Amino acid sequence: MAQDRDVDYITLGLHSTVVNTENIVPLQPVKINRAAFLRPFLGGIAMARPKKDTPNRKDGLFEIKKTIGKDMYGKPIRKSFYSSISKKDAEKQAEEYIINQQVADITGDIFIKKSLTFGEWALKWLTTYKLGKVKTHTYNYTYRINVEKYMIPYFGNSDLTSITQADIQRYFNKHSFLANSNLKRHKNILHSIFEQGIYNDLCRKNPVRDINYRSTKNTVEKKAYTLKQAELAKEYAKTHAGGLAIYVMLETGVRRSELLGLKFTDIDFNRKILSVRRSIVPDTINPKDGELKSRTSRRDIPVSDEFLNYIEMIDRKSNYLIYNIKTLDYCSINSFDRRYKTFCKKMCDEIGLPYLSPHELRHSYGSVLRERGVDIYTISKVMGHSDISVTAKIYVHNDIDVLRKNMMF
Repeated sequence: MAQDRDVDYITLGLHSTVVNTENIVPLQPVKINRAAFLRPFLGGIAMARPKKDTPNRKDGLFEIKKTIGKDMYGKPIRKSFYSSISKKDAEKQAEEYIINQQVADITGDIFIKKSLTFGEWALKWLTTYKLGKVKTHTYNYTYRINVEKYMIPYFGNSDLTSITQADIQRYFNKHSFLANSNLKRHKNILHSIFEQGIYNDLCRKNPVRDINYRSTKNTVEKKAYTLKQAELAKEYAKTHAGGLAIYVMLETGVRRSELLGLKFTDIDFNRKILSVRRSIVPDTINPKDGELKSRTSRRDIPVSDEFLNYIEMIDRKSNYLIYNIKTLDYCSINSFDRRYKTFCKKMCDEIGLPYLSPHELRHSYGSVLRERGVDIYTISKVMGHSDISVTAKIYVHNDIDVLRKNMMF
């Protein structure tokens, strides 16, 4: 059997044999197609093309699953690997993953198990480490709003592992218009997001370390009434409808949220104290005792006979001192703010006082105590500050008249 190299044919030399005859007559060589000749002998599959893989997912992807380890309970961890090319390509990805994982175990390096964008991990961080772990108000207004309003829009779909320290520094440079206290909060949040990312094998290092920030926001000095101004405001509030809130804040220094949570039962006429036990915040649904800003916010504030006499004269239509006129239940923040602004603007126009926010009325209470010579420790206790250093920072100032009075000159 001879083969013609230029054409895919096989040349066969066949002989015809005559029985009982010594003469053998050779026949002419015959050329036939190679595939046609071999097909009967090989069942018709010898020259067939390899069968093409069909994707095993509805989205057109190839998927294979591999065991990549065991969880803390000894249960096998299965991971899927995908490819749009072929099953073999998916198997190659799985093999590379397992090898990299083994190398990381040997070298002690961090193995990135899954690639997530900053936005994906930040939202997961919120629900995993903050939601239900802190008060609802703290979750919404300290964490969630800053992550969703500032951080995710900036870092967006950037891969968590691609964000560098320079990227973080540029973030703080761009947001320097925020107050220093807010920038500090941002730094703490970002630091925790990346730190927990390291513990979950999502990134190798924390780019928030050694970051500097400086606010360019103009510092607004807190305003406060003097002792004389505070007395004028209290007298006006006592004699005009809607003035209860202003009077109580100037007499007790409670926060706006604490004021809205006050009930008549919180006032002990025998012991002459007002007890702060609950607060109303924007997301309050059902006020409960103990829901306050901090542990030190729960406190008993000594009150004067004048204060108690005024409270006794109030017509009690609700359990709350400040209440919703329609439902007679607690008053919301928004409703209170509208009523407060209307009353204060009218008061300030009529008696010539500067307009102060609810927080500045609270600040006025502390300032008046200081003006009267009350020590910082006492002021800190009755105002519910978490640390006496907060009180000292606010109320130890260079008011020359107060200094002169305290020095007895």
